[in-house]
Amino acid sequence: MKKSLKSSMGTKKNRIKRRSGKIIREIVKALMVLSISGGLALLMVYAYNYAICAPYFEIGDTIIRGCEKVSEREVLELAGVDRSMNILALNLDKMTDKIRGNPWIKDVSIGRELPNRLVIEIVEREPAALIKKNEDLYIVDRNEEIFKGFGESDCINLPVLTGFCENGVVNKGLLGMAFELLDYLSRSGTFPKMENVSEINGSAIYGFSVFTNNQMVIQLGFGNYEKKFKRLNRILLDLARKDLDEGCLKIDLADYNRVIVQQRDYFDRKRQEGRSRTKI
Repeated sequence: MKKSLKSSMGTKKNRIKRRSGKIIREIVKALMVLSISGGLALLMVYAYNYAICAPYFEIGDTIIRGCEKVSEREVLELAGVDRSMNILALNLDKMTDKIRGNPWIKDVSIGRELPNRLVIEIVEREPAALIKKNEDLYIVDRNEEIFKGFGESDCINLPVLTGFCENGVVNKGLLGMAFELLDYLSRSGTFPKMENVSEINGSAIYGFSVFTNNQMVIQLGFGNYEKKFKRLNRILLDLARKDLDEGCLKIDLADYNRVIVQQRDYFDRKRQEGRSRTKI
């Protein structure tokens, strides 16, 4: 009985020894892994600090593409780019947000070309017209978005859209139909072309009236623009053959099967004097 007890105790002691040896080996392995990981982390921190302070990665060249309305200098000022900056330390998301703060800029992407080149790609808005809202003029882009007020520094030559705002609210449906007309005028090879148009007045009931630079008013109504303008050009050719002045005319083409040509009265002509295309 005593032998058996001694044998059992010895077995337990041997088992504990084996287990403790395994535990020690596992602890040693864990400590080694931690030491190596800590050493690598310290090395990476040191390498990163060295890289962001090294003159080798200082911005040496900045390339800006896509600037027309906005100057490269303005983009650099918005981005806050300085040649002393390290290209690896730049916060590109923050720079992107700052550049987008310019209303002319629709989109921007910024990339690094190591070791020291920064590339900024700009996508500008394409202005399509000016729109009158609360007695002020605003610029509308090709996506029918009013993106900024019109100022003296805006060197653009565009038709003015009137009658599209009521109590400061834009009639989006009517504006969308006006852009269909603008698209037609921009690709039309006959009179009036975009450069001939000073104003487009919109009415949800009566449609569109086009005012030209030579004080002609063309009442179009809605739709069928190709047929209506073909009819208009035939009328203008007939007027030219008869040696009649085509300026100061009001031509009603709302129903292209029944065209009405009238001489505009004095007060109508005076009203048109303020409608010449805005050009700064």
